[in-house]
Formats: sequence, structure tokens, C-alpha cells
Amino acid sequence: MRRHGWRWVLIGVLGLLVTGCFAPSGPRFGDGSAVPEEVSRVRLPVRPGPDGTWVVNSPGEGLLGQGRVLVRRAGPDRRGWRLALPAEFALTSQRPGSAHSAFVGDHSVVLVGGREGRRGPSEIAGLDLANGRLAWRLPVAPDSRVFSYDEGATVLVADCRAGSCRLTGVSYPTGRRVWSRTAPGAVKVLDGCRADAFVADPVVGRARCHPYLVTRDRVSLLDMADGRLYERPGLRIPPGGIDRITENHGRITLATAPAKGSCRATVVSESGEDGAQDLGWRYTFVWDQPQAPRDPATGCRWDRTLPLTVAWSLVLPDAEGALVLDPYSGLRKQLRRLAPGEYLTADETRVEVVHASGRPDRPLHPTRTPLRPPGLSPAARFLTRLLWQDGRRLVLLDHQNRPLWEAASACRAFMGDGEGPGVSLTYCDGPDLVTVRPAWKD
Repeated sequence: MRRHGWRWVLIGVLGLLVTGCFAPSGPRFGDGSAVPEEVSRVRLPVRPGPDGTWVVNSPGEGLLGQGRVLVRRAGPDRRGWRLALPAEFALTSQRPGSAHSAFVGDHSVVLVGGREGRRGPSEIAGLDLANGRLAWRLPVAPDSRVFSYDEGATVLVADCRAGSCRLTGVSYPTGRRVWSRTAPGAVKVLDGCRADAFVADPVVGRARCHPYLVTRDRVSLLDMADGRLYERPGLRIPPGGIDRITENHGRITLATAPAKGSCRATVVSESGEDGAQDLGWRYTFVWDQPQAPRDPATGCRWDRTLPLTVAWSLVLPDAEGALVLDPYSGLRKQLRRLAPGEYLTADETRVEVVHASGRPDRPLHPTRTPLRPPGLSPAARFLTRLLWQDGRRLVLLDHQNRPLWEAASACRAFMGDGEGPGVSLTYCDGPDLVTVRPAWKD
């Protein structure tokens, strides 16, 4: 009897597993048949900027912010509110850490203020998400830089003067200074996650987001917990100083800014954690980004906000033709060299696309699949599988690329948090903010 009992238990467990694996998963955008069903329509709580986006847009937290208005949309487990921001904290910059910007993390928002006639941030403030108010405010020295790490739990303020940097760690929940130190010989602090990184957006994996202290001859990682510095002995600073920095699987790579007149720049990768010298590499070239205007200070086609890491590749904008490399191996694993005048971008699906003025776009890696469905312009944005935004037009396609649903949006539409069935789409229908979810046709 005992053996028979265990047999029935095993059959029951297997039945539950099979049911869970093969049961219908529910409608989702891109399954070829589900269409949007409206679940929410409210008056637009805050208008987006001229480009159709908001400085603060966090679907997970329900936050939208632009100018002097920051709102939290009500949800099943959160109370909605509307906050009129002081002029000093007006949200106008899309670059976190600059004046009039914001750092938005998981359950945290740090506002960075600015004042007319003053360079750089003037003050920082922590937001009380539950109640929609400023929980604390802290002035910062002129020309300071502000960084946020550790999922927003710690804020770093760096005040670098001639020959040293004053570093202060601030607790997000309280606004109190938790540590402070002066680093003699320091030149600058670089943000390896956002402003000074090789990528356009924060990297996936917070373990790679660090601040780095730079002196004239070395680079050190700054521990946000206590302000300690850990030197990276495998790195040697190239002439010209460091402009950008990135980390990939524990290896740091540096890039200088192009030199005035010659536009020569150097990219250096450290030798690796095991100290093997053959792992490091260095490359000097004439910097030329065909998609960038000429920088008035250097005379070079250079825009430091353009990413050097594109999808899976490291791209060095060499005037002889951009080098496409493996981000970890660098010159030891050259993928290819583009033709002069060509440059690389990646769409939301991380497909690498080669562009050149006067020529049609093409994928970096040959494929039979077109870059975009027929009838969409090169500027069309991928939202999720078979769902696109092309200018004001929203279109959901079936598996034969025929429209299942269309709408017009006056703002940059965005998907809700999460993956799988039921993930929402939010867009602007005239004066209204509309949220839809996938539903099967009757």
C-alpha cells in the first residue's frame, strides 16, 4: 500500500508540472492574435517635453515628471499624488547627475537641483515616494558632481579642485552624510554607469556600476559603503587624460577625448585581474563620428554622449573606418572594420544596424529577416514583439505583418514593467493618458 501511495503522489506531482508547462499562458502582445484592450484612461497628468518624453518615467513606480510637476499614478498597491516642484528642482535634463535632473532607482528618487547663473548642481533632495514630498535637501559646493549607486541607497557628491577631490557619501533615506574623505592628487571622479560610461543607458547588472577616482597616473575604484579606494594596478593612464570609462566582466577600459586639432584619441584596456600582460591592449587613432557635428572646442566630429558600446560590440570611431570589437577581448578579437563614413547603432531588440549618409541601413550581421516590417520608416521604434511606434503611429501586427490594431500617440509610448502575458502599453491619446493590455478577440 505504501508503494501504491507514493505512486499516486508522483503521478499527481507530474500532472501539476505538465499542467503548468503546457497550460495556456494568456494573451500577450505579439502572439499574432491578441489586441489591445483599454484598462485606464485619465487626463494627461503632466505633459511630456518637446521630444515626447518625460525626464522621469518609471512605469514600475508609476512616476512621470517634467518641468515643475512630478506625479505618481495611483495603482493597486500605491497612492497617487501630484507634487509641485520648486524652481530649483525643475526637471529639464535627461542626463542624471546634471542640474535639473533625477536619479530614479528601485523605490528611490534623488532630485538634482540647479540655479540660474551657476554651473553644475546646486542642491540634492530625496523624495518621499509614499507621501509625495521632499524628505530632505542638501546643498552642494559649486561645480560638484553628483552620482547615485547601490540601487539609489547611496548618493556620492564629488567636489574636485586643483590637486584633490572632496568625496562625501550621503544616505538616501535620511540625507545624512555617512562618510567623507579628501583624496589628494585626484583629478576627477568618473561615473562608470551613466554620464562617463561607454553606454548610452545604465548598464544591466548593478555590480558593474561604480565611481572611479582618477589621478594623473592611476585609476581607483571607490567603495560607496565607506569611501575606501581600491587601485587598479593593471591600468596606465594614457596621455591626454581619461574622458570615459567602462567595465566588462571585471576588466576596465578607458578612452581619452580627441585632441584639439589632430583629433587623436587612445583607448586602453587593463591587463586583467590575473595580471597577465598579454590580456591588455591599447589603440590610438583619429577620432571621427560621422553622425556627430564638429565639436567647437576640438574641431573633431565628436559627441561624448554617443555610445561606444553598441549592443554586443565595442565600437572605436576610427576615421579610417570604425573598428567593431569584442568588448572584453578588444583588439585580440577584432570583429570587423566598417567603411569610412559608416557608423553602428542598435535598436531596442539589440540588432546592430550599420548606417551611412545616402545609403540604406543594413544589419551588421547578414540575415534574411528585414530590419523593420514593410511600411515602417527607418525611425520606427520597436516596443515589443510585433508592436511598433512610427512617429505618431502605433501599430500591432500579426504574424504576416498585417495590422491588427492601430492608434495615434502624441508622446513616446512605453511598456509597463515585467515580461510575459498582460504587460501593458501606455500612450497619449490627445489630452488623455491611456493604458491598454492584450486581450483575445471575442
